[in-house]
Amino acid sequence: MSKRIGRIAIILLVLTVVIKAGPYTESGVNGYIGDDWRHAKPSDADAVLNPIFRGWATGFENYFPSDDDLTDYYGFYDFNDPHRTLGPATGDYLDVVGLGDLNSIEIADGCAPGQITLLFGNPSAPNDPNHIRNAGGYDFVVFENAFLSTYTGGEGSVSGEMFAELGYVEVSSDGVNFARFPSVSLTAGVVGAYGTIEISNVFNLAGKHPNAGGVCTGTPFDLSDIADDPNVVSGLVDINNISYVRIVDVPGSGDFYDEAVKHIDPDSWPDWDYYYTNHPIYDAWVTINPGGVDLEAVGVLNEQKYSADINLDGVVDFDDFAVFAYAWKRHFGGTGWVMRCDLAEPKDFIIDELDLAEFSEQWLGKETWRD
Repeated sequence: MSKRIGRIAIILLVLTVVIKAGPYTESGVNGYIGDDWRHAKPSDADAVLNPIFRGWATGFENYFPSDDDLTDYYGFYDFNDPHRTLGPATGDYLDVVGLGDLNSIEIADGCAPGQITLLFGNPSAPNDPNHIRNAGGYDFVVFENAFLSTYTGGEGSVSGEMFAELGYVEVSSDGVNFARFPSVSLTAGVVGAYGTIEISNVFNLAGKHPNAGGVCTGTPFDLSDIADDPNVVSGLVDINNISYVRIVDVPGSGDFYDEAVKHIDPDSWPDWDYYYTNHPIYDAWVTINPGGVDLEAVGVLNEQKYSADINLDGVVDFDDFAVFAYAWKRHFGGTGWVMRCDLAEPKDFIIDELDLAEFSEQWLGKETWRD
C-alpha cells in the first residue's frame, strides 16, 4: 500500500508541474515498460518494448533534409541515414535522422523545410493489417529526441522546460494526398538556439515529449483530429487506411504557423468558442549539427477500448482513479485540467458526473494487449 500511495503522490506531483503553464496536458506514450507496467529506461534489466504498440515504420521515401551537412558537433556522426527511423524506438538520442533547420536567409528565400515520409505495411494493399487506422484512443506515436532542461541560463533555457524541435505531422492513404494534423502553439516568442518551451502550450506537433537521457516517450496522435480535413471529407485520405506518415520540420522563428482556429480556445470558458487567429510557432532556433526535427521512430498503437485507462497501462484501476479524482470538476484551460479525464462523448471540456459514469462503467476493464 505504501508503494501505491507513493506512486500516486508522484503522479499528482508530475501533473501539478505539467499543468501549471498551459492547457495541453497529454502525457507522452512510454516506449518501454518494466515489470510494474510503468515507464522504464530501455537499458533497465526488466525493460520490454511497450505492448501497447502493434507495429512500426517499415520503409521510407522522400527524405529531403534542408541541410546537406548533418553531422554532430565533433563531425564524426552523420544524421542523414533515414534507415534509423525504421523499427521500434530505442531511446538513443543518436539513433535519429535529422531534417535540418532553416536560417532567416533561407526562410526569406522560400526554401522548403526538411521532411521525410515513413511507410506502414504495403501501401498497395488496402486491407494490410499493418496500416494505421482510426481506432479507439490514440492511433500512432512519434518519437523525436527532445529532452528536459535541468538548468536556467542566458541562452533561453529554463529548468523544467523542454528543449524541443517541433514538426508538423501529416498522413496519407496514397502517398499523394495528405492531411495535416491541426496544431496549436502558444509559446509567446522566439526562445533562442538553445531555448526551451513549456510543452503544455503545444498540441498536435511532433517533438514535444522527451526521448533522451533514459526517458523514452513519444507524442501521440489521434486520427479523429483530422476527420474534418477537406481531403478526409472528400475521400482522398481514408483515416481507416493510412500507409504514410510525413514529418515536416517547423523552423522555430515564428514564420510558420499553427492551425489554432480549428480548436476550442481554453480562454473562452464557459461559453466555448474557437481561437480567433492562428499563432506563430516557436521552438529552439536556429539549431545546427543536426538541426530541426531529429526523428527516431513512429509506432502504431493497438486500439484502446478503455478510455478510462488514463495512464495507458492497459487496465482501469486505482491509479487511474487517483488522477481522475485530482481532475474532478476541472475545466479546459483551468488549473488542474487533465484532458484524458474528459471521458464522456461528446467532449464538453469539464470533468463531471458524465465522465464519472463512464469511468464507473469501465472500472477494472483490461485491454487484450495487457496480457
